[in-house]
Amino acid sequence: MMRALLIGILIGAAIAGGGMQATGAEPPRIALVIANGQYASMPQLAMCRPSAAVVRDALQSKGFEVIERNDLGRGEFDSAIGSLARRAAASPSALVVLYYCGYALEFNGRSFLLPVSASLARDYDVLTQGIISKSLLDSLARAKESGGFVLLDVSRAPNAPGAGLARLVDHATPSTYAVIGVSNDVTPGGPTAASWALRDQVAEIEPNLEKFAKGMRGQLSKNVSVTAQFLPAVARPSPPPPPPSPPPAAASAAPATPAAEAPAAPAAPSPPPQPAVAAPSSAPPPPPRQVMADEEQMSEQDRRLVQVKLATLGYYVGRIDANFGPETRAAIRRYQFEIKAEMTGRLTAEQATKLVNSVR
Repeated sequence: MMRALLIGILIGAAIAGGGMQATGAEPPRIALVIANGQYASMPQLAMCRPSAAVVRDALQSKGFEVIERNDLGRGEFDSAIGSLARRAAASPSALVVLYYCGYALEFNGRSFLLPVSASLARDYDVLTQGIISKSLLDSLARAKESGGFVLLDVSRAPNAPGAGLARLVDHATPSTYAVIGVSNDVTPGGPTAASWALRDQVAEIEPNLEKFAKGMRGQLSKNVSVTAQFLPAVARPSPPPPPPSPPPAAASAAPATPAAEAPAAPAAPSPPPQPAVAAPSSAPPPPPRQVMADEEQMSEQDRRLVQVKLATLGYYVGRIDANFGPETRAAIRRYQFEIKAEMTGRLTAEQATKLVNSVR
C-alpha cells in the first residue's frame, strides 16, 4: 500500500514538473549546420568538417537543437534550406541559426553557394548548379516572427573569375536575420576564423543579435586572412496595439425651457451647387502591365525581351538573338528556381508575364 502511494506521488510530481516546464518554456532554438567539403570536381575543403564541429558544439552549449548536414548535392541543399524555413515559420519567436562552410562563386554581380555536385565547365553553369545566396536568405526572411543569424563561411571556387567574393551579403534584403559573410582568403587546414569567432561570441546571443554581430565584427577585423561582410538584423515586428477603448458616454443635458424668441428672418437662398473639379495629379500614371503569351506563341520581339530581362537580373550573359538555346534555357531554370517554380527551362505565360514586369 505504501509503495503504491509513493509511486503515485512520484508520477504526480513528474506530471506537475512537466507542466511547469511547458508553461515557462523558452522560444525554440534551431540551427542548421552545413559542411560541404567533399567536392566532386574541385579540391576538398578540409576546414569544413572541423569548423562545423566547433559551431555545433558552441550552439548546443546554448540550448540549440542542431541539425548537421554534410556534403550536400543540389537537391539535398534545397531540401535542407526549405525544411529549416518551414520550421522557422511554424515556430513564432524562434531563434534560428544557419551556418554554411563550402565553396562560393561570384558571377554577374551575384554570389552563389556551391553544392558538392557542382561541375562548372563554363562560368554560367553556376546559374543552374549553384544556390544563389539571396534566395537562401529570402527563404528564411519570410518567417518574420522568427529571427537569428546566418553565417556564410566560404572559400572562393578555384579558377573563379574576379579577385574575391565582394557581394556575399550585398543583395540580401534586410530582415530579422543578421547576415555575416566571411571569405577565407587563405584556406586553413583546421577550423576557420569565423567558427572560432562564433564560439567566442555565442554567449552574446542571449542579450541581443546586435551585440553578437558587433563582437563578431571586432574579432574578425583582427584577422588578416579573412574578409568579412555584415548585414545587421532589423527588429522583429511588434504585435499591433489593442484598439482604444470607446470614450465614456457624455451625460445628457436636461432640456432647457424655451424662451420667447423673435421670429427668425428667412434664410437667403443657397447658390446652386457647382460641379467639383478634380485637382490635376502631378504623379505620372504607372506604365501598363505587359501580358506575355506562352513560348510557342511569342513573337521574335517578345523572345528578345525575355532575354533582355533575364540578362538584367543577372541570369543570362549570351546574345540577345531571340533564340532560346541552351544558355537561355539555363537562365530560365535559374529564374524558375528563384520564383519557386518547377525548373523546366520553358516559360509559361504567367511566368513570362511576371518576368517582363519585374524589371522596368
